[in-house]
Amino acid sequence: MDRISNLSDDLLLKIFSYLPTKYVVATTLLSKRWKFVWTMVPRFDFDDGFELDPSRFKTFKKYVGRSMALRTSPVLESLRFDIGPCCSTEDIVTWIRHGMVQGVRELEIFHTEEHLKEHRPIRLPESLYTYEKLEVLKLTYSIGLDVPLDVWFPSLKTLHLISVEYETKDCHSRLLSGCPVLEELVLDKSLNSNSLRTFYVEMSNLQRLSIVDICEEPNYGLDGLHMTVINVPSLKYLNFVDYDDDLCLCENMPEVVVANVKVVYNSPDKLLASIPSVKRLCLCLSASLLHCCFGFYHLVHLELCTASRGWWDLLTWMLESSPKLQVLKICVCNERPCTPTSIRGHWRGPSSVPECLMSHLHTFKWKNYNTKDEEKKIVAYILNNARQLKIVGISGWRYYSKEERSKKLSELVSLPRASSSCQVLMD
Repeated sequence: MDRISNLSDDLLLKIFSYLPTKYVVATTLLSKRWKFVWTMVPRFDFDDGFELDPSRFKTFKKYVGRSMALRTSPVLESLRFDIGPCCSTEDIVTWIRHGMVQGVRELEIFHTEEHLKEHRPIRLPESLYTYEKLEVLKLTYSIGLDVPLDVWFPSLKTLHLISVEYETKDCHSRLLSGCPVLEELVLDKSLNSNSLRTFYVEMSNLQRLSIVDICEEPNYGLDGLHMTVINVPSLKYLNFVDYDDDLCLCENMPEVVVANVKVVYNSPDKLLASIPSVKRLCLCLSASLLHCCFGFYHLVHLELCTASRGWWDLLTWMLESSPKLQVLKICVCNERPCTPTSIRGHWRGPSSVPECLMSHLHTFKWKNYNTKDEEKKIVAYILNNARQLKIVGISGWRYYSKEERSKKLSELVSLPRASSSCQVLMD
C-alpha cells in the first residue's frame, strides 16, 4: 500500500482513466490521500449493470449526478454510459448536458431495452447536435436520432452508429452533412436495416469507413431493395460486410489501401473495381458473383474466406489478377459462425503460372485446412510454383481428430517445392 500511495497524482489519474468510474470512486476507501484525487479524473465510465429494479436505478442516478458534480478536472475528455431499460430520455439528457458544460470531448452511449414490453428508445438533447467541442460520438442500439436542420459538429472526427433508430428518412444524411471534418465512420444496420431504404455516405474527408449488415432476414420492404451509396474519394480503409443482399453503389476510391469485403449480393464488381490501389484485402464472396475483369496491381496481402461457394475459383482469379501478391491466407470469417466449404468437382487452377507465384509470394497460410484431395491440389500447386516462398503454415480443420489431422498434414511435407528455402509448419 505504501508504494502505491507514493505514486504521483498524474500517474494515479492515468491508471484511474482505464477503470470504470465505480471502481475509481471506491479507491477513496484505500487511502485518505486519494479521497479527492478521483475527482480530477478526466474520464467517466458509468454502467448500471442492466438494472431492472427502478429503486436501484434511482440510486444509480444519484451516484452519477454526484460523481459529475464533484469532478474538478478542467476538461472532461470522455463520458461513457452503458445503460439498460430503466434509463429515460430525461436522465440521459440531464447527464449529457452536464458533460457539455464540463467540455466533454468524447461521448459514448450503449442503451438496450431487452425484457421491456414497451419500446422506448432514448433521445439526445437537441443542443448536442450543435455542440462544437465534441470530437468522438459513439451510439449503440436503442437510441433515436431526430436530427435538426441546423446540426453542426465542426470538431467531430469519429462517429459510430450501431443499430440506432432514425426518426426520419433524411436525418442520417443530414447528420453526416453536419460533420465537415469527419475521418472515421462506423455504420452497423444489422438490427435496423428496414428503418431506412438508402444509406448515403458522401464525404470528401473521410479516411475510415465501416458498413456492416449481418441481419438474417432480407432487406426487402414495401419500398423495394435497400441500397448503400458511397462517395468517399479520400478513403484509406474500408470495411464492408453485407450478408443481406443489399445493393452497393460506389464511386472510385483510389486511395484505399486496406479493405475487408464480405458480401452476398449479386454484383460486387463495382465495389471491388472502385479500390484499384488496395494493398491489403480480405474477401468473402462467391466467385460466381463476379462478371468483370480487372486487376489488383498493388495488392500484396490477401485473406480469402473458404465459407463462400466457389471460393476456389475466386482464389484462381485473385492469383491471376494480383501480380505483386506477397502474402496469401486462406481462412474463415469472424463476423458470424461459419465452416469451410469443400471444393465441388475439380479445382481448375490458373491457365499459366501467375506472376505473383513466380516473383513475389513469400508467405502462404491455410487455417482450417479440410484435408480433401482438391484442397491438397491447391497446396501442391502453390508449393510447386511459388519460387520465393519462405513460410507455409497449415492448420487442420478443428473437427478432425488430432491423429487424423496429423496424418493428413504429414502428407504435405513431402510435396515438391519450387523454393529451396521454404519452411513448412503444420498444426
